[in-house]
Amino acid sequence: MQVKKFEAPTLQEALDHVKRELGPEAIILQTKQNRKGFGLMSKGSVEVTAAVSDRAIDKKKEVERRIPDAYNQKLATMTGTKQADIYESYLEKKVEKEKVQISRNAALADAKAASKRITAVRYADIEDEGERAAERNETYERPAPQQQRAAQSNQNPNNLPQYKAPTHLETAIEDYSSSRDLSLAAIKEEVENLKKLVEELRNERKTPEYIDSDSPFSATEALQEAYDVLLQAGVERRFAVQIMRETGKELSVESRADQEIVLDSVAGRLLKRVETRPFFSETAFVGMQELTAFVGVSGAGKTALLAKLATHASRTRNEKIGVIRIQTSADDGVDPLVVFAKALHIPYRAVSSAEELQVALQDMSQCQRVFIDTRGISSKDQGGIRKLQGILSTQPKIKTQLVISCTTRDLEVREQAKAYSVLSPESLMFTRLDESYSFGSIFSLSRRLGIPISIFSTGRKVTQDWETATPERLTASILNIQ
Repeated sequence: MQVKKFEAPTLQEALDHVKRELGPEAIILQTKQNRKGFGLMSKGSVEVTAAVSDRAIDKKKEVERRIPDAYNQKLATMTGTKQADIYESYLEKKVEKEKVQISRNAALADAKAASKRITAVRYADIEDEGERAAERNETYERPAPQQQRAAQSNQNPNNLPQYKAPTHLETAIEDYSSSRDLSLAAIKEEVENLKKLVEELRNERKTPEYIDSDSPFSATEALQEAYDVLLQAGVERRFAVQIMRETGKELSVESRADQEIVLDSVAGRLLKRVETRPFFSETAFVGMQELTAFVGVSGAGKTALLAKLATHASRTRNEKIGVIRIQTSADDGVDPLVVFAKALHIPYRAVSSAEELQVALQDMSQCQRVFIDTRGISSKDQGGIRKLQGILSTQPKIKTQLVISCTTRDLEVREQAKAYSVLSPESLMFTRLDESYSFGSIFSLSRRLGIPISIFSTGRKVTQDWETATPERLTASILNIQ
């Protein structure tokens, strides 16, 4: 397995580099945006990490080494699906040629060995019995046919067949297979090995996963491209398979070949699967006091997101709000929410136990909404998460929101969600969308956990850079629809 990073000004250019250097079978492991300048230009860049098997890269090099340069340039502009088909077709032909050549070489070697064995003495060097008898002044009588065959049998105790020109090459192989260096059984075994190799090459480009074995439809280039888009965007494979199966079965034969129709159908199915829940209701605040706790690992952006939502609630919705900070360790340091609370003229409390939390909530009983910030706890710190759970569980009215950064790797996101599941989060909030190019993981995590998405945060501006999550917004981000 080879893993390589590619950096380019745009995502599409980075993906073009991946396809050109690693081939159509490369797997995208991670994409991220770099804030630093790219080259001499002071613009951001995109970094794509991709991997490919050694066998796939060897196959790509072998084909490109043997075909003309002009065709190589044309091949580079083709889609990944077409490139893979061409690689497979070329290698199958190569294997067939090698198989035929091996058979020919073996047959020629057999014929040559047989010829050397049977005509080890030149015909001109064989003395006739009549000539030797004449030299001895004796009378030579040619033996009868039966006697001649008996004499030949005595001279050929191994009863080897006498050489004659074969009418077909296979006849020679069968006649002399028992005494040649490369036996017929060895040739058959080699042919079987070649057949297995061809079958392995065919299986490498097998029927796509999203087509059932008994499915009445077949894959098209448009379907495959849509499937690749979902995977490259970070959608989990099993969810992408489900979407493509439904899409293929729904569309007609003509529609499956139309890229726009296929993408429209995929978008519709994504829209139906994305589950969202608004954090703020469309109407003014009505009902009992709402308590919201923001949880997540360090660096996820909990405090910044809390400040954005609290500012909106206070200034735009004119709600009375309060802010509480749960400090579960002595080294939490200075809380930036202190400055924020003073700027908005809202009540602020710092607590470290369930009892202190109860007192703080009583002090803020006149607030319509209370935002509770928590310390960032690693997903591996189960003790810290359980301690936080013990404090929050004393207030059943608290609704927990799990905050996750979009720049976090998929594996780490899954571990975070698993660790914080004990807090029963009501919704998911995603930050740093402006720094990410892989939005499919948002969809996959929500589907896997069965938890809706409520907020998208896109920057650092407190009053602007956030939005209510919608299926349309997430679908457009996954399919790169402007």
